[in-house]
Amino acid sequence: MGQILIRQSDGSWREPVLAGYAAETELQGILAEHPELIPGVSADAATCREFQCAAGPADVVVVDSNGEVTLVECKLASNPQIRREIVGQMFDYASRLWRLGIDEFETRWQDRTGQILFPSASNGDGATLRDAVEHNLVKGRFRIVLAVDAINEPLKRMTEYLNAMSGPGTSIIAVEYVRLFQGTTEILAAQTYGQELAEAKSAAVKADRTLWDVGTFRAWLEANEPASVSSFLALVSEAESMGLEFSGSLSVAPSAGLRISDREGRWLGTVSLFHFSGQGTSIEFNFIRVSKMLADEMPAATALEAFLDEMSTIPGLQEVGENLRSTWFTTRRPNVSLAALEEESVRRGLRAVTILQGAGGFTR
Repeated sequence: MGQILIRQSDGSWREPVLAGYAAETELQGILAEHPELIPGVSADAATCREFQCAAGPADVVVVDSNGEVTLVECKLASNPQIRREIVGQMFDYASRLWRLGIDEFETRWQDRTGQILFPSASNGDGATLRDAVEHNLVKGRFRIVLAVDAINEPLKRMTEYLNAMSGPGTSIIAVEYVRLFQGTTEILAAQTYGQELAEAKSAAVKADRTLWDVGTFRAWLEANEPASVSSFLALVSEAESMGLEFSGSLSVAPSAGLRISDREGRWLGTVSLFHFSGQGTSIEFNFIRVSKMLADEMPAATALEAFLDEMSTIPGLQEVGENLRSTWFTTRRPNVSLAALEEESVRRGLRAVTILQGAGGFTR
């Protein structure tokens, strides 16, 4: 950091006092309270300190209003981990969040903060934000920020190298936050390393994203997975007849979903389409939300059983029904290959959902 001079009331210039941090938790608290101090993060972002994951607690996890997820690890120069271990630690945290279910992510967030991350997720902006966060978790797209009080040359080189070598969806930034005092005035001088390359990567990813509506999704399947086209069209046709909206994601890989709600508009779950490299496009019945609903809000036990009974009779979807029954709706697996399903199985799978909706009109 360059020299900072502050002009005094008598006209003289004086250096502020280097205050530093008594502990890493001080820096952690400042960034959690003022997320706009983190490169690329807005002031209205939500933050969670000590977010619990299998690798241990991540110092600060940030969810921005556009669904971007930032992981922040705070280290002081006095900590020997600042040179090497900090980088491995952050990638460990990122790997544990990769493909973490959105419901589990939301539960851990609420357990730690006491706040609901998506308060309006049944409709409107909350649902859009939830979908964006889920997509970033599935794809492992994170901004990784190494927050320190004094940066050194080895950490600079590691940051630049990892930014250059990592995939386009992951950015690594190191930020030096020097804390100073001048009388009763607190000064935070920040210097960032790696942001220019990270922003260039982010811009390239955003430019490659597609809004996967029915037309773009169909065109992609016709060009890349022709065996899935007939089942896809059956799903779209059946969804339209049921009044379900096909909601496509803005992403690189094809992904979309049908939001399932009951008569009162309560969100029960989602029937989704995802494309995974090496696996192809899959259909997923995710009703984890049902398991977390209050007893007087969730579908009747008889309706839940009837839905599971029907799913267990549909060719290609029996395993889904068995999985949901054995876990009582607390899991979203397994995915089923769309190309492997007959058109009638896709239609029956969607019609079975009307049992949970309480919409009536169910026929086998």
